[in-house]
Amino acid sequence: WIEIGARDLESNSCVVARRDRPGKEGKTFGVPVEAGAITEKVAETLDSIHASMLEEATRFRDENIVDVATYDELKAAVEEGKWARGYWCGTDAQEEQVKDETGATLRCFPFDQPSGPPGKCFMTQEDAKEVAIFAKSY
Repeated sequence: WIEIGARDLESNSCVVARRDRPGKEGKTFGVPVEAGAITEKVAETLDSIHASMLEEATRFRDENIVDVATYDELKAAVEEGKWARGYWCGTDAQEEQVKDETGATLRCFPFDQPSGPPGKCFMTQEDAKEVAIFAKSY
């Protein structure tokens, strides 16, 4: 957000503050209020916020995915609040079983799928070509 106080008006400047970084760390003081300068500063700040949020979300995702090879491993991962990633070729009924027994649902089939030979489905131990991610929704 942009803060403009009495002293800022006197100096023809403002403060640009980031909501994702509280306190003085997230503030830039003395930003000129001329249209070109403030527009450039706001655009730069929004780009920085976007990059910061993406980095934080990616780190959170990567720290919370657990690769699983068995249904017991999936149950343990979900119980810990993690996302379980494993080969999947189960049926709709087996997907429902996972949901009923663990509270986790199939969240996605990641775009980046492994290349090469199929892996073993964590549920059926049959060959599976795709990896899926199961997790609880909060």
